[in-house]
Amino acid sequence: MTPRLTLRPMRESAHAHRIFATTYAALVAVGERTPFAHWRDRVLAPAQGRLLVVGLGPGHDLHHLPDAVTDVVAVEPDPAMRRHAAGRVAAARVPVAVLAAVGEQLPLAPASVDSVLLSLVLCSVDDPAVVLAEIRRVLRPAGRLLVLEHVRASEGSKLGLLQDVIDPVWSRVAGGCRPNRRTRALLDSAGFNTSSVDDVTIGSSLPLLAVHLCGVARAPAD
Repeated sequence: MTPRLTLRPMRESAHAHRIFATTYAALVAVGERTPFAHWRDRVLAPAQGRLLVVGLGPGHDLHHLPDAVTDVVAVEPDPAMRRHAAGRVAAARVPVAVLAAVGEQLPLAPASVDSVLLSLVLCSVDDPAVVLAEIRRVLRPAGRLLVLEHVRASEGSKLGLLQDVIDPVWSRVAGGCRPNRRTRALLDSAGFNTSSVDDVTIGSSLPLLAVHLCGVARAPAD
């Protein structure tokens, strides 16, 4: 039985959150017609077995599943996002279970998934260290954490400084998204091997969010 969860309070009114969800869903749909879709294919290509999607959003990742994925469990705390994803969940080629949960409290047993996807979500969670600890818990030993996340630009860069300056305003209007999150350091601190995670610039993204991590972070084998 799925345990009861305490979902985090919405930062905005329900109406404002619906507007953001609709806007975000439209932007992601546009992104599917740009080279960004290639990056979704690339990051999901190594997925296998039971895949956990942390932050389903409008569900476009479900169009990019490789044949080795057998089923999906996805967590998405926002009811507006779950409504946007409903059609893609129904059309997915494998069974998809959607849970109204947050990354900080994954309602899954230890070592119960083979792969985990973090795609444009770690920037907006309340406590990324706790989310990554939860992923470590539910991911089998030596499992694959698939990463496609926009991150802070390199130290000392003008873009990184701009991300720092704009962060307080951006996070309020963009559903809690933090443009300057140092995600590689968080992954390393959580014990993941990031040697196969690349720093890439995706030109089809907003310039503020063009710097990404893309690749496979490995959980420890023990």
